[in-house]
Amino acid sequence: MNDEQYKKIELAFRNSTSGDELFDSFGEALKSNILDFDLYKILLANPSLTTDEIKMYTEKLLRVAEQNSYQILMWTGKIFESRSNSFMHPDEPINYYERAIKAQPAECDPLINLLKLFNYEVETESNKKILSLIKKHIEGIYTKSRVYYALSNLYKRCGNITVSSKYMALAEKAAESERKNLSNNILL
Repeated sequence: MNDEQYKKIELAFRNSTSGDELFDSFGEALKSNILDFDLYKILLANPSLTTDEIKMYTEKLLRVAEQNSYQILMWTGKIFESRSNSFMHPDEPINYYERAIKAQPAECDPLINLLKLFNYEVETESNKKILSLIKKHIEGIYTKSRVYYALSNLYKRCGNITVSSKYMALAEKAAESERKNLSNNILL
């Protein structure tokens, strides 16, 4: 693939509002064996794409670039999170963050992003699912402190100071343990 062809695909991903042009450019990129995920991030962020088109491109990328599955899933979750209806209908970003957790269970970012989807205005089934996913997966992550701090903040915003304090204590304990582990690794 030459630089001119790459720039043409990037320009289409960035500026095109034509579904056909985007589809053709995507096909050309795959045919040219372009595995630069930054290029595909531009495509997935194109505001003219429908929910179904984003899903279609994401699923194809997951098949052809398995080594980038975590990044693809996180990016798609962020795209859906940024859409205006994600606050009232967070099912799409929740789905992609949950899949990202499965792709790299030791990473805390999907859990942190899930907590950003919490609806403080109305108790929803999505809120229950978010908290359930956090509780189910928190033990397997490396930096638990970040998630515990986020949970403490969540419960503080909900007015539950007792639970907020519990998570703050867990966050501080985890942060101390993480600092010790980091110090030990540096000394090795």
